[in-house]
Amino acid sequence: MSDVTQSFAATFVDELAAQGVEFACVSPGSRSAPVAMALQRHPRIKVLVHIDERSGSFFAVGLGKATGKPAVVLSTSGTAAAEFHPAVVEAFHSGTPMIVLTADRPPELQDVGANQAIDQQHLFGTAVRWFFDPGVPVELPNGARFWRRLAVRAVAEAAHGPVHINLPFREPLVPPPGQVPVAEGAPAQSVTGGRLLPSQAQVASLASALQRSQRPLVIAGAMRVGDRLAAATHRLGLPLLAEPTSQLRRAEAGPVVESYEALLRAGWSLQHGPDLVIRLGAAPTSRVLNRWLAAAAAPTFLIDPTHAWRDEDHVATSVMACDPQPLLEALPPVDRPAWREQWVTAGKRASAAIAATMVSTPLHEGHVVRALSARLPNPAQVFVGSSMPIRAADSFWPLTRQEQRFFANRGASGIDGLVSSGLGVATGRDTAPTVLLLGDLSLYHDMNGLWALQRHGIRATIVVCDNNGGGVFSFLPQAEHQDVFEEIFTTPLGLDLSQVARLYGLVYSPVSDRSGLEPAIADAIAAPTPTMVVVRMKREDSVTGHRLCWEAAASALKS
Repeated sequence: MSDVTQSFAATFVDELAAQGVEFACVSPGSRSAPVAMALQRHPRIKVLVHIDERSGSFFAVGLGKATGKPAVVLSTSGTAAAEFHPAVVEAFHSGTPMIVLTADRPPELQDVGANQAIDQQHLFGTAVRWFFDPGVPVELPNGARFWRRLAVRAVAEAAHGPVHINLPFREPLVPPPGQVPVAEGAPAQSVTGGRLLPSQAQVASLASALQRSQRPLVIAGAMRVGDRLAAATHRLGLPLLAEPTSQLRRAEAGPVVESYEALLRAGWSLQHGPDLVIRLGAAPTSRVLNRWLAAAAAPTFLIDPTHAWRDEDHVATSVMACDPQPLLEALPPVDRPAWREQWVTAGKRASAAIAATMVSTPLHEGHVVRALSARLPNPAQVFVGSSMPIRAADSFWPLTRQEQRFFANRGASGIDGLVSSGLGVATGRDTAPTVLLLGDLSLYHDMNGLWALQRHGIRATIVVCDNNGGGVFSFLPQAEHQDVFEEIFTTPLGLDLSQVARLYGLVYSPVSDRSGLEPAIADAIAAPTPTMVVVRMKREDSVTGHRLCWEAAASALKS
């Protein structure tokens, strides 16, 4: 007689593979053994073992961002399952595909003090798009069909965010030695999702607003898009304020405005406000941009297929839950050459002034960004950390090249799991070099994620902006409270990061001046061994350097 638990696991996993699942991040445990063994034995699924469940789940987030497909994460029962929660939150708020499988104790071991048994029903609350508990596997007339349909629905529901399937198992958890369970039944019919095409009313509404507008702007937040959207924004021909993670900060996307944050910080922007805003993707990273848009109070079309109401300042006058590419392609041509030239020219002047000033300013994050942009190959991808790195990339990264892609955990914007997510991106897109741009606190917070580099043979370069603590707080009002600032906000680490590199088998490359940046980054990217480039800087120099750059841009715009 077949073991129903083993049959379920083999059949369920086989259907996951049939539906396109390619990666599984598995953390060791006993209760999850049936599914773990089925995943490991399946020829079309690559299993990536992670000792720490939090690291493994953030690795899966990176895989989902890079591939657009859900990766599986699997844990045993108890607190191991709870470790997934931060990554689930990030995946939910960023619309990242992920399938979370948590093994569980059977009902008779629940709420009776049994070991490693906690309440795992709806463990992640509202942070999943679908939750299901099929119960302990039992013999059913249509068991194989049910198990396969469960996998089909999991993949379908996970297209735009995480799903959670809780799997209670009774012992025995493994088959007798020498027995390998076989999947039952044939692969189920697939379920495919379509694009959210715009309606005729949506096209007409935006087209009418554009025809009336004399000063329209396009704002592009984080997106995972292709070249056709870049062609559509190019054809539209409107000034484009695009952060790197929009994948549109490149010449192919049209009139991209360089150094736009410098324009917004200067008085120049007060005389060049928009009368129409078209927002694509996630909310902008830049607080300066968000505040400026809120103050402008222009009619705003928010185009975002995720159905997430990403409008924190409540300025959107029209929310269109559709794919931006076909919507922009359907619009009639709009030509505002004088307005476009004002923004593009001002951006070039500001960018040139910043570049000239950075030759003599103290070393800060902007230098790291400019050096990385100069040495980044094409194709390549960059995973940008939260806090200072993402803001520095937005402020200082020049135009990108066509096959360079940028990723970040901006769903919930935490500093947890960034190493793991970056290495997940590197694994999901392993045909091009990957660079992780992180702060020292982020590196420390997910230091054990570095274990995956050697374990799974991942090639990546890690560039660390090491200001010995939380540098972003030096730009916030907390910095004015010096009696408590250092102890509870910047939290200096005082760590020797060379020891971290040595522990995890990375080449350590320290940099402490501007002249050493580009050579160190170029050598690290070209190296066959993962390398950690640590750029030492002072927090006060960062504040001074940023201020001098903004002042130089403002002065150039006045002349």
